[in-house]
Amino acid sequence: MLSTKTMQGIVKIETGFEHACAIVSGGAVKCWGSNVNAQLGDGSFVSKTIPVTVSGLTGVTDLALGAGHSCALMSSGSIKCWGLNSSGQLGDSSITTRTTPVPVSFISTASNIDAGMNHTCALLTDNSVSCWGANVNG
Repeated sequence: MLSTKTMQGIVKIETGFEHACAIVSGGAVKCWGSNVNAQLGDGSFVSKTIPVTVSGLTGVTDLALGAGHSCALMSSGSIKCWGLNSSGQLGDSSITTRTTPVPVSFISTASNIDAGMNHTCALLTDNSVSCWGANVNG
């Protein structure tokens, strides 16, 4: 259990398969739990029981966590993701696992995000939807 001293100013919390992240006041993100796929975004593969700050994120308005990846919606409408990328779920046109956030290369006008096990989707400001990653079941 996290103490109130550990996480001051929580704005939103989101859970993934074996990890969790929170937006804290000011728009930074802190994550904890399993980090075997670098889904905590701190540049390592070491699991943490105490929240760590995700590298280089400010202005985050929403989070989406999958099984081994994490994504943040930025106040600008862009998205940054990190962690497991075996199915392209990070949206950076690669299948390379990333230990820190990378921009989703084709999204700049998102208003909402969500993630599944190995895929990610964004609702865009024109009310269209864009998804990337695993597409085993369509």
